[in-house]
Amino acid sequence: MLYTDDAPSFQKKGFLEEEFRLFHIRDHSRRSYDFHYHDFLKIMVLLEGRVDYVIEGRSYTLAPYDLVLVDRGEIHRPEVDPSFPYERTILYLSPDFMEQSGVSLNTCFQTAAYRHSSVLRIKDDARQPLFSLLRRLEKAIQHQKEEFAGPLYVRLLCLEFLVELNRVCLAPASQYLASGSLDYRVSGLIAYINEHLSEDLSIPLLSDRCCLSPYHMMRIFKEETGYTIGSYITEKRLMRARDLLSGGMGATETCFMCGFRNYSTFLRAYKRRFEELPRRSLKNQG
Repeated sequence: MLYTDDAPSFQKKGFLEEEFRLFHIRDHSRRSYDFHYHDFLKIMVLLEGRVDYVIEGRSYTLAPYDLVLVDRGEIHRPEVDPSFPYERTILYLSPDFMEQSGVSLNTCFQTAAYRHSSVLRIKDDARQPLFSLLRRLEKAIQHQKEEFAGPLYVRLLCLEFLVELNRVCLAPASQYLASGSLDYRVSGLIAYINEHLSEDLSIPLLSDRCCLSPYHMMRIFKEETGYTIGSYITEKRLMRARDLLSGGMGATETCFMCGFRNYSTFLRAYKRRFEELPRRSLKNQG
């Protein structure tokens, strides 16, 4: 767990080596945040500040104790009013850790996707027990080396927090925050790309889909997401490729399942992105 008055350069865009990692960050100085994504899941709780959080082309105006759910591969960034301190708690979670004893602890992320909202605004009666667990987890991490069975207790508290969070998400009265799309054409384009990664996603085809000229489409996409369309598609295809390889699929089949038309192009892109060759995960080979 990391506590600091100014955000460190911990934004890792690869994979999370631990099961989970907790940060408590308070920024005082003016700074900008680039669009980025992670190979792991992220939960962010706003504690203080005026922040609009942008996730996959949707913008959310946050209030204190709003809980932001960022799934793997989702491009996001905060837009922060520098007149106020920006304080938040962030929990990074590995995908494997979210599958415990046959229970899918990422149900909260699946529910958010179904509700088309990445922000949960928790009512007062449910807020206290949930955030009490988060504070206990933070304290336990600070003292885990000197306490009996400290690492085990930390792990149990994290699991308890996730169980409680999923129960809150599934409650009928749970409130998911409506978003203001940065540009409905970009949001629609993002949705189409993610649903058709294995298919042709050429610029002319996408231009026809969103009824914009290629130049105008590429310009507004870059303005709203920080990515070119080509780099966005490539990153999403590589993320899917890594998932398929982890599930035991061979590299050649993965290449074409993810929309790459040339294996050598896929090989170079994968090696450049992950600094390793694409190969089937050993843990799934029996």
